[in-house]
Amino acid sequence: MNFQNLDINTSELPDFKSVDLEAIQKRYKKLIWLNELLVFIILFSIPTASLFFEGIPLWIPVTVLIILSIIFILRSIEIEKGFPLKKFGVREHDMIYQSGFFHYTETVVPYNRIQHVEIKQGPLSRLFSLFSLRLFTAGASSGDLIIDGLEKSTAEKLKAKVLDKTGVVDGTN
Repeated sequence: MNFQNLDINTSELPDFKSVDLEAIQKRYKKLIWLNELLVFIILFSIPTASLFFEGIPLWIPVTVLIILSIIFILRSIEIEKGFPLKKFGVREHDMIYQSGFFHYTETVVPYNRIQHVEIKQGPLSRLFSLFSLRLFTAGASSGDLIIDGLEKSTAEKLKAKVLDKTGVVDGTN
């Protein structure tokens, strides 16, 4: 048997962009901002509090505050510009998810590689009635594809679609 590895004309490849991608819930943006603000309030309070202690050179907390401010500005740009790019799509053989502004990613997960699927809702997500769909493939412990900011009905429909396509037994909700 001779091994062959023939060339494929890239213009003949199917265009996975042909699927219409759906945006996640707009209220998920509020949840992202709430998370960011909680983290930055805690991070900003530490160097701010150290301004009142003697023995700590002034330049240290000021430098930390400047660095945190720059990070906060960059995160703000990522949230505002990147949020409209958070979209998902369902096709016959796979799911697509895209996200990010500075670090843009597109993930395509074929149904035949999925070993486990779950729907999660954290404490802050509960405030906004939002859920996350997590798709797991072999070797990944945190989920190969996580789609946050879904309504419960959408998450359940996506989960049912994946379970139908994969034959994976439903373990958790």
